[in-house]
Amino acid sequence: MAKLHIGDHHGAPTLFMDGQPLFTTIYLTVRNSKMHVNGWQGDPYFEQFRDAGFHFYSIELPTSFDDAYDATTGSFRSEAFDRLEVLRQYAQLDPQARFLLRVGIEPRGEKSAWIQQHPDECEVLEPRAKGIYPTPSYASKVWLDDAAAFLHALITYIYDNQLDEHILGYLICGGDSAEWVKVGPMEDWAGDFSLPMQKAFQRWLQTKYGTQDALREAWLDPQATFDAVTVPSPEEQSAADLYLFKDPRKRRKAIDHFQFLADLVADDIIYLCGVAKVACKREHLAGAFYGYVQEIVWNNGFFGQRLADADVEHAAGARSGHAGLAKVLASPDVDFLSSPFSYGFRGVGGEGSFMSPQESVRRAGKLWISEEDMRTHLWSSNSYYGQTRNTGETVQVLKRQLAHLITHGAGAWWCDWGKSTGGAYAESEVMDVFKRSLEIGHRALALPDRSSIAEVAVVIDAESSFYRSTLNNFDLPSWRNHAWGNVRMGAPVDVILLSDVLADRARDYKFYFFVNAVHFDPHERAHIKEMLRRDGKLALWVYAPGFVSEDISEDHCHDLTGIRLKMTPRQWGSHVFISNFQHPITHNLPTTTTWGTEMRLGPLFTVDDADITTLGTVVINQGRCEPGFVLKEEQNWSSVYSAAPNIPPGVLRELARYAGVHIFSEEDDVMYADRAFVALHTVRGGQKRITLPHRADVFELYSDRKVGSQCEVFYDNMEAGTTHLYYYGQQPL
Repeated sequence: MAKLHIGDHHGAPTLFMDGQPLFTTIYLTVRNSKMHVNGWQGDPYFEQFRDAGFHFYSIELPTSFDDAYDATTGSFRSEAFDRLEVLRQYAQLDPQARFLLRVGIEPRGEKSAWIQQHPDECEVLEPRAKGIYPTPSYASKVWLDDAAAFLHALITYIYDNQLDEHILGYLICGGDSAEWVKVGPMEDWAGDFSLPMQKAFQRWLQTKYGTQDALREAWLDPQATFDAVTVPSPEEQSAADLYLFKDPRKRRKAIDHFQFLADLVADDIIYLCGVAKVACKREHLAGAFYGYVQEIVWNNGFFGQRLADADVEHAAGARSGHAGLAKVLASPDVDFLSSPFSYGFRGVGGEGSFMSPQESVRRAGKLWISEEDMRTHLWSSNSYYGQTRNTGETVQVLKRQLAHLITHGAGAWWCDWGKSTGGAYAESEVMDVFKRSLEIGHRALALPDRSSIAEVAVVIDAESSFYRSTLNNFDLPSWRNHAWGNVRMGAPVDVILLSDVLADRARDYKFYFFVNAVHFDPHERAHIKEMLRRDGKLALWVYAPGFVSEDISEDHCHDLTGIRLKMTPRQWGSHVFISNFQHPITHNLPTTTTWGTEMRLGPLFTVDDADITTLGTVVINQGRCEPGFVLKEEQNWSSVYSAAPNIPPGVLRELARYAGVHIFSEEDDVMYADRAFVALHTVRGGQKRITLPHRADVFELYSDRKVGSQCEVFYDNMEAGTTHLYYYGQQPL
């Protein structure tokens, strides 16, 4: 029996099977996941993926929780899993086939026998919620025990029927879309007000505070008792004290609730992954869709789903429960995490990053497996989500995505959801890209150092949303910054959790970009200053850095950044333009360089500090033009502040250069790089110039061309909307 596990391999978490490292590429087919309804369907592209080098596959478990649940006994019928015989039919086509099973662990809907039997264990949303179906509360121990029993019954069946040799692992799926997010956060509906959730919140508070006196002091409520606490009302959850910000002195109950929910969802995932790992004797993988803290600023309005009046104004982050990422990453029972690739700008000229801080996942020793659900030209028309329009575009976007995986040490599965016949990738040119990419990915495993080369850290605070209103005014332009700025600055970046930086789990970087760091307690603020104010480091801060501490004050911003801000208690859009082109950071920037947002930020901030260099001016309410992009230089560190989010790539590149970061490209193209590869995906065609960190022979791998010999700089011509992947390693690939 082959054993699978995730372990470090030359500096990157890697899938091992029987001690051999493997490039994790998976084909997800839907042809026969509901075989009991449709019967076996011919699946021609299963064989084409096999011939391209795939032997890992994914399929939705054809037996749901509700299919197997026996309400009379409260157990799960073994015969309900007979539908897994479909795996043997696939194995006849590929004897090496192993499947990642997508396992839904929730009963769902009014017709569910479990829901009918346990109505008091179900989620309760605020009264204005509409068009919903019942699901278990994340806090229900009855449900969690039954979900564990379902997993155990499934895996027992797999072993009893000698199907274990065909299993790669278990993707444990909860929430509305299998991604551990309920409908409520996506519609800005408050909850969960069920009795299990109320009781779980009380227990969490007792663990956190210990005594009722401590709870009363924190909540400024002399009457608070653990056994009388309720989940905060919709008004308490959404309330803010100064436009976008909560004052922790007044809103600790809501902040505690958001933190509790994150811990609860993390605990559920850890527990169920642990059940799976024990049941499979730790021979298979276990993981979940989770940790979308770089991305989960959208709502049902963004996706155009559910009702016509679906919410568009609010971010799902605080209520999603995804902020428990650090806790999940610390668990030995979670092998991998996953998400669809970013929805921000998928199309030609865009990029496809992960929704989670990838470097935190890597440093925790977990494998990131991206769900590559790209809408190809072979999907039905108007499939949106950056759908490609023809074979050429599909090939170039697919190359971009595979180059991203290779340069970040990640795996992926590709979803064949486009058509009931033929498949989303059913063209020879597309399959050729897969075949070549798998060859590259497998050979790259032999490289001596697969760790990140990034000298830039993009720092994400998973808990930032706890201290703000649920409005997405700041979240959306901050989210856009990755696709429009970070990956186009011409230097590779590591996206990492603030909690890893604070806990010294991150390595040193030259340039830190704090995207949403609005909250630090006094101890954290002291620690981050000590870490940043040395060795010539440069920190970039946006909008309201550190504004929230034990209270809310612009003095906290000054203490954190070294730059004195002036707060205006109004709200309006905020736009920065360069007004000083004499400094090395701004000298080469176009006169038209601007950034900002029309979404209402509030309060507004400008700079009021004589001991800084003003690089740019911010335009805010009343047409005021005040310092808004500034540099403070000390003997051994520098601090930069921008009053507006969504900083363009040219500005980021010049800041990186000023910090001593190696710049690979000056072109504003999407660029990924590690110690052996550089990938470019273009918007504008023309001759591209790449500067390497050392001399090397250079090969473009998809066209199998030698581009340069023992060079530090090389040039190559690229058409608009195309992808090149260059190898510059110091040993043959």
